[in-house]
Amino acid sequence: MKKILLCSIAMSSMVFAANDTTVNPYFTGFQESTAAMQNRWIKELSGQADATSIKKDVFVRQFIAPYDALFNKHAEVTQAEFIAFEMHDFDQTVQAYEDASIQQAHVRFGVLNKNKDSYISLKEFQDIGVQAFEKFDKNSDGIVNASDAALEDHKERLHGGAMFKSKVAMPVATDVKAFIAQHGQGQSEVTLAHYLTEREQLFIQTDANRDWVLSEDEYVNEFRLRYHENKEQAKSAWFDFYNARFIAIAQGKSTIRRKDLTHFANQLFVYWDKNKNGRLEINES
Repeated sequence: MKKILLCSIAMSSMVFAANDTTVNPYFTGFQESTAAMQNRWIKELSGQADATSIKKDVFVRQFIAPYDALFNKHAEVTQAEFIAFEMHDFDQTVQAYEDASIQQAHVRFGVLNKNKDSYISLKEFQDIGVQAFEKFDKNSDGIVNASDAALEDHKERLHGGAMFKSKVAMPVATDVKAFIAQHGQGQSEVTLAHYLTEREQLFIQTDANRDWVLSEDEYVNEFRLRYHENKEQAKSAWFDFYNARFIAIAQGKSTIRRKDLTHFANQLFVYWDKNKNGRLEINES
């Protein structure tokens, strides 16, 4: 793949480029905090998972390097050619991630099926739900809300950062705020009763033959369907993001040259170099 992807095979919280980041070409295109975005630039462009900073010359050089193949083929690149180049990378990334995700769905089925009878009962399904809820219910009062967010340690809050995000991944919360956003239906809290009701509805929807147990095929097929729906949403969002980035690089022109991309990379660094010291540094806020 032409870009470094620092992501875990495990399910992540990233769904797709959000509306507020899609139209900003200086952002990463991912739905994540500004701190996570800055950290992503450092991790991806340095090529080192443990990197804590990156200098401007390295940032610019590494940002434009993946486009060598494009500009070697076309001295002047049209908007359509630029987007097609980016979306080809997207398609490759998605296919690799999809294959791994389906394999992991089979593994998760085995984990959920505690008694190894080849089926997941509603009780087994809900037992895992209770465990997941308790992970975020820091004060064990049966409600996940701001009080639990206040008790969350620093490492947990950062867990949903750049190294755990991929261009397409199923939505799984990694911190209290994300859990409430995903399951709160617009409210500021999630009760255990509400969460288990939501999971029971998912169980019923997944139980295609209505026998009140989930076979491995039912479980994996439901995941595959949701993944494909998520993939189409992601594809549309990333298309819009790359369109916005081309416009920012082109600055009113119909085509771009290598020097235009270099100029944009310099502008991009300046945008993220908040303290103007010529270096991007890991943000732990």
